[in-house]
Amino acid sequence: MKTLSLTVPLLGLVLAAPALAHHSFAMFDKAKEIELKNATVKDWQWTSPHTWLYLLVPNGTANPNKYSIEGGNPGLMRRQGFEKGSLAPGDKVTVYVSPLLSGEKGGALNAVRLPDGKVLGERMKAQ
Repeated sequence: MKTLSLTVPLLGLVLAAPALAHHSFAMFDKAKEIELKNATVKDWQWTSPHTWLYLLVPNGTANPNKYSIEGGNPGLMRRQGFEKGSLAPGDKVTVYVSPLLSGEKGGALNAVRLPDGKVLGERMKAQ
């Protein structure tokens, strides 16, 4: 009985570890912010546990770069001015992200400048 009473809590910790790792933002360079100018919104997914912004970013060729940008949960995003309908496919925006440490085309969403100049989110302070 004593073994079972120790095993159950340990099993719970082991099973919870992947969930904790999933919410890590360790893959982003939070000391850096890049600007993605003249980006076209491909998709804006207002989902839990994280929102996602998919962009086409011009690079001087006929094939724009495709970026996958991870945002916070909808509650956090709402407090930063975002809504489910804030962005729509085809919108032209400037996006500020903390890039992936791997150098791949993606990052953590900091802020979006809409065509009318309104900024949603929070830019890094050292800009």
